[in-house]
Amino acid sequence: MKMKTGKIFCLLITIAILTTGCANKLPFMPSGTEEGKEIAGVTSQTPVTMEPEKEVVKTAAPETPSPTPTPSKEPEPFTFNPHVHCDMISEVCPEETWESFYHLCDAIRAGEDSFECASEEAYKWCTDEVTLGSFMPAACTVVLGDGYENGVGKIKYEMDKDKFLEREKKFEEEICKMLNEAIRSDYSDFEKVMGLYAYVCQYFQYDYEPIDGMDNEQFGNYACLMHKNGICCEIAGSFNYLLLQSGVQAMPFGTDAEHDWNYVLVDGKGYHVDATWMLHGEFPNGPLDLQYFMQTEEERINDGFKKSDFQAEQIWYWKSDGDISGFTATDTKFAPLHDGSMYAGMDTERNVIKYTSPEGELLELDYSDLE
Repeated sequence: MKMKTGKIFCLLITIAILTTGCANKLPFMPSGTEEGKEIAGVTSQTPVTMEPEKEVVKTAAPETPSPTPTPSKEPEPFTFNPHVHCDMISEVCPEETWESFYHLCDAIRAGEDSFECASEEAYKWCTDEVTLGSFMPAACTVVLGDGYENGVGKIKYEMDKDKFLEREKKFEEEICKMLNEAIRSDYSDFEKVMGLYAYVCQYFQYDYEPIDGMDNEQFGNYACLMHKNGICCEIAGSFNYLLLQSGVQAMPFGTDAEHDWNYVLVDGKGYHVDATWMLHGEFPNGPLDLQYFMQTEEERINDGFKKSDFQAEQIWYWKSDGDISGFTATDTKFAPLHDGSMYAGMDTERNVIKYTSPEGELLELDYSDLE
């Protein structure tokens, strides 16, 4: 479901929080469990051979202090990253434009009214609703560009500045809360994708309310992240933002006026991931079907989508004829998960995904080859 006009369309495409004590692991995320490990308790005795007693000159050996065991160190909790970056949109956003956007983010978080900007073209990209919705959701539609001149972009706040700063702070806290509940900062990219996918599918819900007349508090990535409900473009945009915050490269993907999902990069390989179709809805503790997790392009086409209609959303909005030939997804590593398999957990020490087959057999898929 998409809309083609004005701010609503931008919000459809747009892509929740600074607590350091939220390292709880979810039931579906057994991190580094002891399950499956072999515990060896083998003792041995060596026969003793008696020899004639010899005179022994004893010398005092220097005392060697016993080594102090090093306690395992917990990974640092996630903190909010105001400078999320998507490498995949370099076609429309060169590095100097990213730098201008970071100046904008810093200025907005400080409540300032201007920011250093490389060019007028960069200014237009930085202050667009799609850009803000994708990479600074709390500012989308409530912080606007107010003109560009001589390397400086001006900012206008559509709400009381103090209230906006409070809003931004709460948003950042919510984002960190979700990240620290779902994953750990020392996870690999794949583990982050798995953990965040399971989290979104369990806790986000599809919004069946009509979107007509909704404002930015009710519709868009900010609203979806704060309230954990939305339609496909909001789910994809929110999942994408969490992935970027965790350091995983991702892009909202889809087909015009039909459906949105995500394209993720893991170990240099691309995969299609659809969270919307696997939301738990009214049954948050129900099983998670892995049918649409880490799919190939061919599998996505078999789901009923035409390759010719595929869009890399954050490129397509700016350049409808953008080159998406680099968005390949051909690795079939995760195909065993796509035949009615249900997620049963992740062992991050052994690097395996646990899942149950349609027959109920508990199986494992090794991902240790992924960096």
